[in-house]
Amino acid sequence: MIPGVSYFDYYLLHGITAAQYPKFENVGCFDWLLQKKEQGLVKHVGFSFHDSAELLDRILTEQPEMEFVQLQLNYLDWNSEWIQSRKCYETAVKHGVSVIVMEPVKGGTLANVPEEVEALFQEYDVEKSVSSWAIRFAASLDNVMMVLSGMSNMEQIVDNTGYMENFQPFCLEEEALVYKAADIINAKIAVPCTGCSYCTSGCPKHIAIPQYFSLYNEEMRETAEKQWTANKDSYGRLSRTFGKAGDCIACRRCEGICPQHLPIVEHLKAVAGHFEA
Repeated sequence: MIPGVSYFDYYLLHGITAAQYPKFENVGCFDWLLQKKEQGLVKHVGFSFHDSAELLDRILTEQPEMEFVQLQLNYLDWNSEWIQSRKCYETAVKHGVSVIVMEPVKGGTLANVPEEVEALFQEYDVEKSVSSWAIRFAASLDNVMMVLSGMSNMEQIVDNTGYMENFQPFCLEEEALVYKAADIINAKIAVPCTGCSYCTSGCPKHIAIPQYFSLYNEEMRETAEKQWTANKDSYGRLSRTFGKAGDCIACRRCEGICPQHLPIVEHLKAVAGHFEA
């Protein structure tokens, strides 16, 4: 144990997917974790999860001692067939397992929404920040015990603590509003990457995958309105340090580890076709 620490309140097995689950079982991770709980070193046991509701159902059936699961859950991914936020949440509810929310603002995507969406939110309540809609959506779900929100400055901390201190759950009208916002945002996002960067460490060509996707998304939003953008210049600067999107050899290591299950190779082809033509 860490000096001065006698136990952990919550202990998670990290990032379980279909590819990783057999490995967790083979080396006895779940038994090890339960042993630590029996010894009083851990109070509550669970895991973070990036896969289908079907696999989550299997895991919670085979590992009934798990008390909580950490899920990617936000209004943009709620009805996604890739992320399956709603289906995974409902599976956790079925098993009576509490949910810790990760990616409530989807890597900042739901803090920087299209102007049309921002106007939609402002028209309803001018006092609420854009990101508050995303965090309150997640926090309003009955089985959610905690929402993890990344904050990078004091303004964000003050905002989050402000509307969470005297928390008001979503009403039906607000719920309908974020679903409308999700339809608008999804129609404008070319690559739904959250920027976690899991994909980059094993890339043999050292391609800056999340950065390129971010530039590409920005380019797709801007080119409909502008004849020129700075995104191509930014791509050129990045590609002098990292491999270009066109350098991809389609080894698909990135796709095997992507929590969003994105067809990264195909998206890189689109990025290369746009920026390297």
